[in-house]
Amino acid sequence: MALPRHHGQPLRQFMLRRVAVLVFATTALLLASFVGFGLLPMADQVAKDQFDHAATGVRSELDAVFVPPVRLLDMSRGWLAGALPDLASPQAFNQVFKPVLESSPEITSVVAGTSSGQSWLLLQKPGGGWRNRMTDVPHWGAKRHLLFDEAVDGSVKQSWSDQNYDPRQRPWFTGAMAQKASADVHWTAPYSFFTTGDPGITASTRMRLADGRDFVLGFDLTLRELSHATQAVVVGLHGVALVLTADERVLALPTKPLAVSPDEWFKRVLQPATTLGMPAVTAALDAWHAVHRPQSEVLVFESQGRSWLVSVQPYVLGVEKLWVLVLAPADDFSIPLHSMALALAAALGGVLLFVMWMTRVGMARLSQPLEVLADNSRRIARLDWSPLLEVNSRVAEIQQLAASQQTMQKTLGDNQQELNSRAEELSHQVSTLQATETRLQQKSDMLQTIIDNFPGGVSVVNADLRLVAFNTEFKTLLDLPDELCNRTVLMFEDVIRHNAQRGDYGPQDVDMLVAERVKLAREFKAHRMERTLPNGTVVEVRGTPLPQGGMVTLYIDITASKQHERELDRMAHYDALTGLPNRVLLVDRLHQGMAQVVRRGQHLVVAYLDLDGFKQVNDTLGHEAGDQLLVMLTARMRQALREGDTLARLGGDEFVAVLTDVLSLDESVPMLKRLLAAVSAPVTLAGRELQVSASIGVTLFPQSVEVDADQLLRQSDQAMYQAKQSGKNRYHVFDAEHDRSLRGQFEGLKRIKQALEQDEFVLYYQPKVNMRTGQVVGAEALIRWRHPQQGLLAPALFLPLIEDDPLAVAVGQWVIRTALAQMAAWNATGLHLALSVNVGARQLQQNGFVAFLNDALAAQPLVDAADLQIEVLETSALQDMVRVTEVMAQCRGLGVHFALDDFGTGYSSLTYLKRLPVSQLKIDQSFVRDMLDDSDDLSILLGVLDLAASFHRQAIAEGVETVEHGHMLLQLGCELAQGYGIARPMSAADIPTWAATWQPDASWAQAKPLPRLSLPLLFAQVEHRAWVLALHAYLKDKRAQPPAMDKGKCQLGKWLDAGGLAQHGQPRMVTQLLQVHAQVHALAQQLCQLKVQGDAAAALLQWPALLQLRQVLLTQLQDLCRACEG
Repeated sequence: MALPRHHGQPLRQFMLRRVAVLVFATTALLLASFVGFGLLPMADQVAKDQFDHAATGVRSELDAVFVPPVRLLDMSRGWLAGALPDLASPQAFNQVFKPVLESSPEITSVVAGTSSGQSWLLLQKPGGGWRNRMTDVPHWGAKRHLLFDEAVDGSVKQSWSDQNYDPRQRPWFTGAMAQKASADVHWTAPYSFFTTGDPGITASTRMRLADGRDFVLGFDLTLRELSHATQAVVVGLHGVALVLTADERVLALPTKPLAVSPDEWFKRVLQPATTLGMPAVTAALDAWHAVHRPQSEVLVFESQGRSWLVSVQPYVLGVEKLWVLVLAPADDFSIPLHSMALALAAALGGVLLFVMWMTRVGMARLSQPLEVLADNSRRIARLDWSPLLEVNSRVAEIQQLAASQQTMQKTLGDNQQELNSRAEELSHQVSTLQATETRLQQKSDMLQTIIDNFPGGVSVVNADLRLVAFNTEFKTLLDLPDELCNRTVLMFEDVIRHNAQRGDYGPQDVDMLVAERVKLAREFKAHRMERTLPNGTVVEVRGTPLPQGGMVTLYIDITASKQHERELDRMAHYDALTGLPNRVLLVDRLHQGMAQVVRRGQHLVVAYLDLDGFKQVNDTLGHEAGDQLLVMLTARMRQALREGDTLARLGGDEFVAVLTDVLSLDESVPMLKRLLAAVSAPVTLAGRELQVSASIGVTLFPQSVEVDADQLLRQSDQAMYQAKQSGKNRYHVFDAEHDRSLRGQFEGLKRIKQALEQDEFVLYYQPKVNMRTGQVVGAEALIRWRHPQQGLLAPALFLPLIEDDPLAVAVGQWVIRTALAQMAAWNATGLHLALSVNVGARQLQQNGFVAFLNDALAAQPLVDAADLQIEVLETSALQDMVRVTEVMAQCRGLGVHFALDDFGTGYSSLTYLKRLPVSQLKIDQSFVRDMLDDSDDLSILLGVLDLAASFHRQAIAEGVETVEHGHMLLQLGCELAQGYGIARPMSAADIPTWAATWQPDASWAQAKPLPRLSLPLLFAQVEHRAWVLALHAYLKDKRAQPPAMDKGKCQLGKWLDAGGLAQHGQPRMVTQLLQVHAQVHALAQQLCQLKVQGDAAAALLQWPALLQLRQVLLTQLQDLCRACEG
């Protein structure tokens, strides 16, 4: 039963709210009065007092800068004792004033001068050391000054300066001389110091010497130091201080904004204060001007929505009047009103809580019994007969009310229990009847729903074989007439008889057939069978006996699934487009054909056919046209084959023909030619004439070795690719010998993998050196194979086999781990040697390369990652620039360095060289080896060195085989090298001894880089060597024509005639060189004349003489190079 809702307030809540409103209103009034009339005025006064104290502190900071120079000037009168310091030596002057500069960092220099034109300067340099400048205008003039520069180590360098300087014209001198009393200190206006150019001011004083001359002494203070003083001042949390001149230019800067650099900020010295770009400063000056520039008064102004305090105090410096401007946000000096308010609120809150607690306790004693009585009444109204809550109260009326409530609950509860008992009995009877009726209806509905919605025919017969239920699909499938189905009593026998009389079961005796079927049905056995009806429909019949007798029979139409099975069988064995056998049927027929030819002693030919040009037809005319073309070509190829041969389509434009019962390969040639002709004949399609061709790979069965069907298909496939590579529109017979070669390569890969597993590889190390200094800078790790039968194998004999195989990654990982382990072993013995390893493109671009390298380095904690260098071939680095650059950058993050190996052999652009994070370029040995007699190689090498210098990359030359190679490299400026002329690759055990004993060739230490203008001398040597080699090749019949015989037409002669020696300034050496060059050509012409006359042997007999002249000429060119070096 729903109870009425009451919207009145509980008694306790009603009284508590009114007491709370009264207490809180009184408290709020007291708190507002205290804050408004006492706390806020006190806060404003405290803020101004604190700010004024901070502003006064700025004056103290300025006094700390300006007062010491004044005191020191006064003290200095006694130091000089009326005598001039020595102008020839700064020692006496420095002895007095060096301690002053060392103890007073705000003073940057000391200046002094006399009325007769003598001057002294002592300056402490920013990086350490001292400078003195002595001036004596009467004796040296105003443009000649003696300088003494003392370095940090105490060494002194003396020099003369031609600056135009007269001390009597400087502000510090003229100002001190203008003072009325000699003891007065004069402060200059800001000006630029003569020596440093820095802006600053000078404190100077005049004193009388013993000889009657005036002597002026000054101490320089830079405005930068003055700005340091103001920037160090702390004014609240966000305040600043600055010093202005009388015309309001900035003399000392405030703290700079974060976005401005220190140098840019200092440039604003002596600029108007309004140009500082600080809105608060501009607003402060405006507020100061608005009240007529008061002194030493704290003003309040607004800037960018914020309240600020400003104090402007005068500061007198000699005759100069300065303004000290101090400003800060007002809230930097405000007292913590929030904290005080919180404390006051907390105290009042405590009082309030206590009052409210006392009120609550009193109210609870009165209202709690009434609340319990109200709750008990609500429970009775809800027919809740559980025991009522106990009421505790000393009020008599409340006790009487509680007793009456108990009596009322007992009376009502007894009445309700009787009513509930009778209602429950009636409800149970009704529920039982309804449940029975519902179950019967549900079963009936369920059975009918199943029968009606079953996706097939359903019939139900009882124990008497009476058809008690069936659905429409049953009637439709068996094609039963309405007059039969509408009978009141329909027996199973009636249906069988109707079908038999119609001829559904064939020409049989109807009565006998019906009797047999009825007899079988009475057995009520489960059965499952397929039945094809006269109309072709295939039906699956499933019979299930019922527990109480009878049978449920299902009739399922499986006609579509049967057709689908037949279609799947066809799709599994035939191509959908052409109707040809597919790969599955082809392999089956191939197996049959192989067995057949073996029995008959004949051969079988497998022809793998691929269309040439078919893709172009597909791309230009579309796939539909391509399909039509395939159908037409299939018909032609069928006609080209014999009856009994098999033509299959593997997919796309690939076909296989199996030719059986041939005696030899030659017998199949006419059929192969017919296939080629059938495919290559023109085809008219959609009004266009098309022509394609075929490439056919042919293999024969049986062979000398046992092969299966898959091998025959692979062999013919390989042969087909050979036919394509040979020009297409032809056939190619499988070459078993070539196949064995490929398998041999595979065996080689297996053997290399075995060598890796059995630890047959070893690393040799070729040192890298600095040819000029003799320092061993590192070594390159080179892999070798200790073959058990063939001995030590070079990498060229086995690495090419694995270049494109995943095995290359495993070998590369072994090299890196082994090299790192060897570095750790050397480090443990005190030998610190960096190593480089070669990494291929496949390994570098492997997904896990960086993680592997990190793990390998972590496994060798004694090895510094910076000592490992990875050499990458230039051509490998260009394969995938984005990927390679990303991997190299990640490796650089580990500390590993990179070198570009064989540099100059690829096609890298300057952009690539800029992007690749390599630190070293390795010049390919082919350029180094031939640079002595090939000017092209020398030009390339010089270009690589220039590139390396331009991109700040280190360059190292490979292939240094002779002393001459090293000498020329050093003349070109290349000091790092490796090669057989330095050391051959050696085992790890030999490295320590070699590194301890190796010395470079003595001539290398003397070789110096040639100036750019002298490089043609090197090219002259190289081109002359090349000319001599060409002449020798001609005399030996290895060259058809001799080189240029005219001394003005050879490369060296052209350079000489063009004035190549004119710039080298060695007339005698040049004359001798021209003479020898002419002698070489004269003798060469004689030798060629002998060759032409058929006496080549006589010419070769005189060849040593020409070699001697060649050596003389080369020596002269080398001497000229050394002269240029010097």
